[in-house]
Amino acid sequence: MIGAGLLATAVAALIGWCAGSTGGRRAPIILSTAAWTVNIVAAVFFVLAGATGLAGRAERVDLGGLAGLGPASLSADALSGLFLVIAFGVAIPALAVAAAPGNRSRPRLPVAVALTLGAVAVIITADNFFVLLFGWESLTVAFYLMAGYDRDLPGRVGGSVITVVFGKASGAAVLMGALLLAGQTHTFAFTSGSLDPHSAVGQAAYALLLFGFGIKVGLVPAHVWMPRGYAAAPGPARAVMAGVAVNVGFYGMWRTLQVLGAPPVWLTCVVLIVGGITAILGIAHATVNPDLAGLISWSSVENAGVITAGFGAAMVGAAAGEPKLTAAGLVAGTAQVMAHALGKTLLFVSASTVEQATGTTDLDRLGGVVRRLPWAGTGLVIGSLTLAGLPLTAGFASEWFTLESLMQQFRVSGLAMQLSTAVTGALVALTIGLAAVTFVRLVGLTVFGPARVDEPQLDPALSRVDSQWPFRFGVAVLVAACLGAAAVAPLQVRLMARGLSPIVGGQADAANAGPWVLQPVFADFSALSPSWLWIALPAMSVLISVFAALFAGRNPWRTRRVTPWSSASPGVDRGVGYTSSAYANPVRNVLANVLLTRTELVKTAAGPSDQVVAPLLFTYRVDVVDVVERFFYRPLTRALLFVSRAARRLQSGRLDAYMAYMLIAVLAVLAVVIATA
Repeated sequence: MIGAGLLATAVAALIGWCAGSTGGRRAPIILSTAAWTVNIVAAVFFVLAGATGLAGRAERVDLGGLAGLGPASLSADALSGLFLVIAFGVAIPALAVAAAPGNRSRPRLPVAVALTLGAVAVIITADNFFVLLFGWESLTVAFYLMAGYDRDLPGRVGGSVITVVFGKASGAAVLMGALLLAGQTHTFAFTSGSLDPHSAVGQAAYALLLFGFGIKVGLVPAHVWMPRGYAAAPGPARAVMAGVAVNVGFYGMWRTLQVLGAPPVWLTCVVLIVGGITAILGIAHATVNPDLAGLISWSSVENAGVITAGFGAAMVGAAAGEPKLTAAGLVAGTAQVMAHALGKTLLFVSASTVEQATGTTDLDRLGGVVRRLPWAGTGLVIGSLTLAGLPLTAGFASEWFTLESLMQQFRVSGLAMQLSTAVTGALVALTIGLAAVTFVRLVGLTVFGPARVDEPQLDPALSRVDSQWPFRFGVAVLVAACLGAAAVAPLQVRLMARGLSPIVGGQADAANAGPWVLQPVFADFSALSPSWLWIALPAMSVLISVFAALFAGRNPWRTRRVTPWSSASPGVDRGVGYTSSAYANPVRNVLANVLLTRTELVKTAAGPSDQVVAPLLFTYRVDVVDVVERFFYRPLTRALLFVSRAARRLQSGRLDAYMAYMLIAVLAVLAVVIATA
């Protein structure tokens, strides 16, 4: 299955390339459709390979000895199979949406997507660091191609450049970590327990590997590439980047824990704190972001932090010798990975259709989306509820698992780990509260809100995607998965427990407390049944409606219409309504120290400049700044530019001076070698 999937991605890339080179009107469309279809076939093959690995019958594609770099193969054990099912399970509906007739205006986009799918499969199934790095660099190239595909549009060049820069940085960190391991084990193959993780080399390798994988998922301070890179990519590609490809970073973190074992305490505390800070910073920017694609992208940063917090709890358990806590953290992190993959893919495919139909992603100009684009609006609602962690969605149980795993700090004795877990738990709890505010803004004002004064008109030719069956199929599958994962949550836990068995054995099975009841691995601590909520909450709603109808004393469904209050100030046009930016203003003020909120009142002339007394127009502008970018990357950029300007002067120097510099350097090296011999 793995070989067939990789072959299918190669065929899809070839067909997609031919689609961009073929003239005429119908041939590129036919070839583009064929390329998307073959990509879907490849995703199906990879899902089947993952299911085979979860069933304990892993296939193996032998790659030989790699010229002395150790034995290498592509295979799917239980852990690889779990991530193959997660990543490519959401890829199938996302690719179906991309194959809709209205999305075929980019004939060569399937080439970059095929490269992405192949690279993700290689990374997840590799059992050798050299092969993993090959897939990692291929994924960086694929991200660069997708982010820079529409290079003529504003912001695309910068988005693609920052994406490839951070992609190369993550690859360099993983490479250095792998070299440190290979220096001790004399092989690039994954060998569990072959290195002491508490030695100097082991700690450095552990930190470098987690840092490299953390860059890919968007952890602070490497999160700055994600909003720009996602926003720069075409609509269909964003879902592949955010819902499919980003999972390789989490897989790398999980695999590192399995290979290296118990981490050092300091690294555990760093991972916990970084996860909490990433979560709160990401959701703070998502809450106030005025752009639909920007809001969803910053939400990816927040989810990366929440997932990493669960992984940090697992590291606490591994460092403290508490296997049940390790299982609790991994169950929480993996459940959040699933919820994020489903919800984020659904949001991006729906937002892509909204952007295509209206020509804008400005939240202040979008209103009543569900009335004009019912399928895209439904996708935005269910995706938002999932990522907000509300009941009856997959995100509810995953965030509950995360909070419960972070409440187990009393089970470890180290003060540093106790404090780090408590702080991270508080940050994650605050993050979950802000997430509700964020997606209420999206659902209440954008999806169900009133029409805006300057609302863009739908393009009949471009808005037809919402009525095409490939788009409806993809949205329906993702909606059903977001809701169904909560209804059958115990089955989801069994799937995760089987996939996590290479790390924690059978400990994760204890997350099923009983029939249709979940617990955070530890018995008698707390319990939750998302499945029974699917029965209890609708039943309570029906019961309340019946009582209201019986005892209201009049028709409870009668609508009372009054003029809405808009402002206490005279002269305010009631047609303006409550905008998305106004709704986010309290958060901008409350979190002003985190968001570095800046306000400005701009005064401009509203009439011709030749008038004696020209009327004035006042514009109130509010802006936020990424604190990490302001105080870390901008000074770093200035320092690098200063060094580059200084180095440029050396380009026009004298050759004899350069030779003298080289001679001095050689003599200095010889002196150091002789002195230390």
